[in-house]
Amino acid sequence: MSLYVDQKYLNLISNRLPLFKKKKDNTYNCRCIICGDSKKKKSKARGYFFSNKNKLFYKCFNCDAAMAFSSFLKNLDQNLYNEYNMENYSDKHFSSNKPTIKFEQPKFKSKKQKQLDSVLTNLKDLEWDDEHEAVKFCKARKIPIDKFNQIYFIDDISKISYFNEDYRASIKTKEPRIVFPFYDEKQNLTGLTCRAIRGEALRYITIKIKDDQPLIYGLESIDSKKIVNVVEGPIDSLFLDNSIAIAGTSLHKLSSIIYFNMKIIYDNQPRNKQVCDQIEKAIDNQHWVVIWPQNIVEKDINDMVKSNINVEKIIKENTFTGLHAKMQFMGWKRI
Repeated sequence: MSLYVDQKYLNLISNRLPLFKKKKDNTYNCRCIICGDSKKKKSKARGYFFSNKNKLFYKCFNCDAAMAFSSFLKNLDQNLYNEYNMENYSDKHFSSNKPTIKFEQPKFKSKKQKQLDSVLTNLKDLEWDDEHEAVKFCKARKIPIDKFNQIYFIDDISKISYFNEDYRASIKTKEPRIVFPFYDEKQNLTGLTCRAIRGEALRYITIKIKDDQPLIYGLESIDSKKIVNVVEGPIDSLFLDNSIAIAGTSLHKLSSIIYFNMKIIYDNQPRNKQVCDQIEKAIDNQHWVVIWPQNIVEKDINDMVKSNINVEKIIKENTFTGLHAKMQFMGWKRI
């Protein structure tokens, strides 16, 4: 089947597809007519037509319906489908092969985790929309597309208090943000941090589900048999394999709950006393630490990635422990 014929017949039925629009070349979006899409938000459109190997396919990111365009058309209009088949036969492009499409299964199991979708939108459901502000923000920061399923979007930050009513009075703004959920080793939701995407002065708003639970991003997915990279922020952790972000959790508290080999990677802030104190404590506790070389001026891993620096190579070449780490640290710090 040729892409041209698929597009021709998609155009013929487009007036029957709510909120139908072209997103970019060979990618089209509409409200899903199979599941009806969101019952709460009539503006949500999570059905997508996209091309693969010179054919169109349909995928709904709400109900997970997935099929070739030919099957979609057949379910919608049998008469038009018959015409479509005749045209494909005449062009000698007809094929009955169906694509194999793999979709990740949700990893959230607890009741709280299942409630995420009632308030938040997974960024993977928005990745087709290059004009969406959350997608634009993440792509500008060069966050890998395959990490979008770890990030959520909330259109009104005040709604985040749904997860803990104790925060309702303290969150008084309504701007949209991207959201990073925190889980424990058993995949129970422990908190969320919401990152500004419009330049708000308060970059992060964080809530805890349980006050006594430390917030460590990525804890549920690391391989404890390997060295774990420990960075400061969730975004930085997305660029390194087997990483967690401590997000303000002290190294002392981290060491008390984690029992595997760690490589400590603090931000490149040699004039920040708090950062320097934390690195010094890590060295004193015999951890492997990264001391950034003098020629790196970027503040954190994300800034380095945006500057096209090979971060993994720099980390590998500048990881130290013991006396060697102490000597490198003394030459790096500026306070």
